Amino acid sequence: MRVRDPAERITIFAMVVTTALGGTELLAGLLSGSIAFIAAGVDAFSDTFTSIGVFAGLRVSKRPPDAGHPYGHRQAETLASMALAVVLLFAGIRIAYSAIERLRLGVAVQATPELFLLAGLAIFLLGALARQQIRVGKRTGNLSVVADGYHTLSDSASALAVLVGLVFVRVGYPVVDPLIALGISVIIATWGLIIGRDALNILMGTSPGQEVMDEIRKVCRDVPGVLSCHRCRARRAGSRIFADLHVLVDPKMSITDAHEVATQVERRLKARVKGLVSVVVHVEPCGGKSSG
Repeated sequence: MRVRDPAERITIFAMVVTTALGGTELLAGLLSGSIAFIAAGVDAFSDTFTSIGVFAGLRVSKRPPDAGHPYGHRQAETLASMALAVVLLFAGIRIAYSAIERLRLGVAVQATPELFLLAGLAIFLLGALARQQIRVGKRTGNLSVVADGYHTLSDSASALAVLVGLVFVRVGYPVVDPLIALGISVIIATWGLIIGRDALNILMGTSPGQEVMDEIRKVCRDVPGVLSCHRCRARRAGSRIFADLHVLVDPKMSITDAHEVATQVERRLKARVKGLVSVVVHVEPCGGKSSG
């Protein structure tokens, strides 16, 4: 079955890339004794599992509204982001523990040309993949895909750190290897906290931002028949926006005309505001008192 959704397509591609690189990095780390490579491999594999979660969230979020979920299933994307955040946080803690143990016990690390080549390849592939994920996620309005892209970007940064560590190991400073792994663990855990915070804000009904709210007010006031608007509210549900607002019209306007004004407001808002899927417009007679 052909996947048409660009967000789903890039997520599937990410699974393939991170699985292949993660397995290769993990094997290279085990054979060479490099905890930094093992950390990078675990990081890449965690990206695979979170991409699976993102893909599942994208699929579930497309289900139509039903009796139990009259507003649809868009929060499935946000739940996928929360799961991703938890995985990242625990992966970061686990890698940090292994790095500290390696610092305490010490171990020989082999910095072979093959490891340098693998690190360089990982930097290039993961960096290119991350840029594409972030671009597609922002274009389609999918927070979970953007979050997954930044996670992939952290994988690329991890590979760069591993490459630097290999240089130090090569010149006689093997202690740098677990220090690099420790740094990678901090990056992973930090992204987990950031992604978790953003997802939690959406679950709490956060506003889509001042820029979006200003656009809603502007579009509304530009509709013929609208004298003003107030009590504008909006919240995010996954990658979608739900809004409600009050518009003020001429008190002498007929109910039919007032209804037509409300319909035009709804149509224009959905056409102009990216991600807006539902808007409730309440019509009030203008009494000369409103607030934006």
